[in-house]
Amino acid sequence: MQAGSPVFIVGPVRSGSTFLRLMLDFHPNINNPGECDFLFDMVSDNGEYSDLSTYKNWLSTSRIFQAAELKVDPNLGFRDLIHSFASQFESDNDVLTMNVHRHFHRIPYLFPDARYIHLLRDPRDVARSCIGMGWVGHVYFGADVWYEAEASWDRLKADLEPNQYIEISYEDILDDVAKGLSKLCEFLGVKYSARMLDYADNSTYGLPDKSLSYQWKRKYSDRELQLVEGKLEGMITAKGYELSGLKPVSPSMLERISLLVKNKHYRAMFQINRYGLMMFLEGLLVRRVGYSAWRESYKSRRNTVDIKYLK
Repeated sequence: MQAGSPVFIVGPVRSGSTFLRLMLDFHPNINNPGECDFLFDMVSDNGEYSDLSTYKNWLSTSRIFQAAELKVDPNLGFRDLIHSFASQFESDNDVLTMNVHRHFHRIPYLFPDARYIHLLRDPRDVARSCIGMGWVGHVYFGADVWYEAEASWDRLKADLEPNQYIEISYEDILDDVAKGLSKLCEFLGVKYSARMLDYADNSTYGLPDKSLSYQWKRKYSDRELQLVEGKLEGMITAKGYELSGLKPVSPSMLERISLLVKNKHYRAMFQINRYGLMMFLEGLLVRRVGYSAWRESYKSRRNTVDIKYLK
């Protein structure tokens, strides 16, 4: 496949994208190197490219980019450099697929002929899962993570031809793995292979488990459901999911303030537990007054800690 027309797996973080990536990558004719958000993070919403030197400095502390071990050609401009990264991911005649979690509507500025697999997951499960990652401290804010990704997808989808994309939910894959994967393989132009499930013997991820679907039904409080559904009610139903039946609500000003305080406190404590108090305090200073070399050193040290927690 040419570097100009890869297939992007697009969906919110915590939507099962790593799970899907592993299955695709174990197909004998599909290659998926993993997360590739660094391709588009430094492209603006109207298609303007970052200054090349700024982008290269940013890449130097990007944990995902560094893990990919891609070569940076100093003679290439921004667009050609991005395409060179995609080319380095290519493998013989395999179909190249790459995971992207945000800014989907920016992709056509660099890959106008790209195709897409939109991976959807119930927003209430995505919101809750974001807490465990330390990104938010309450499902009310985790809902924003899902919303921003899905809004980006809707913006992109409006400009796509029907044969450019396919949509599938995490829940549908768990419900019937062979059927779901066969559907994706057909879209990619390859035959389904049972080897796609061999990932379980070669990674820390287990085989598909239906109990991972709709966990919010067991693990949410009524108030959490009301708050999340109050924020996402229209999009939840538009994406094909059912509401809980509880009355959706918006928080009062006092409750909103309480949620904000709890959110900030949780995130701070999560970072202190992971990185230590001194690095947490250093991070506060770096974001406010840190010069570039200090920021790069700090980010590199954080990356070293984060790697220890990768599954």
